[in-house]
Formats: sequence, structure tokens, C-alpha cells
Amino acid sequence: MALCCPPGHGCNAPGGEEPCALTLCRAAAKEEDDAALALARWGDFEAVGGSKCGDGERRFRRRAFERARDRALITLAMAQGTRGAPGAPSVSAMKKAPRRSQPRQGRRLAARGAYRSSSS
Repeated sequence: MALCCPPGHGCNAPGGEEPCALTLCRAAAKEEDDAALALARWGDFEAVGGSKCGDGERRFRRRAFERARDRALITLAMAQGTRGAPGAPSVSAMKKAPRRSQPRQGRRLAARGAYRSSSS
């Protein structure tokens, strides 16, 4: 399994039809801080790979990269949604969504403390 991409995605996608996470981060690094951080963490992880450090250091760097990569991919996906990606609802459509006329009974009762059990 390629360590640059999450399981089942990017380089690890079953059909190989998805771009590598590093490619996506490189393309967005100038605009998104999370993508730039993920690339920096990847560089740190690669630098540790060739040195004579312990397994703990390598694991620490790998997990730091994975967290930064996942955060960057989420940021990129969310940013695409706000830029009008196909299938994403527009801001005006979200504002026009119907709202409930009355709150749920359970919420109202819970707020008033009706669900609290008495200890007598």
C-alpha cells in the first residue's frame, strides 16, 4: 500500500483512477495552508526514511503526515463544494431550504429537564 494516499483512494484506489493525494496537495499548496502543511510533513517523513532513526520516530512522522494529509483533503473537498462543484447545493439553495415549523418535542422536554430521573 502506498503511504502517500489513504486506503482505497488515490494511489491505493482499486481502479487507479484517482489522483495521488500529493498531486492534489501540490496543486493547492499556494492557496491552502493545510495542503502546504501536508507536503511539509511528507518531506519530513521521507527525510526520516533514509536516516538511522528508530521505528518510533518514523511512525511519529508517518502519522503526522497522515493527519495533515487527511485535513488537507477534507479542506480541498469542502472548498470545491463552496466553489460550485457539480452536484453541490448553491448557497442560495441552502438558504431556501424549508425549516421545521415547530421544534421536536424531545428537544424541548430535554431542555426543560423533563427527562431527568428523580433519585427518590
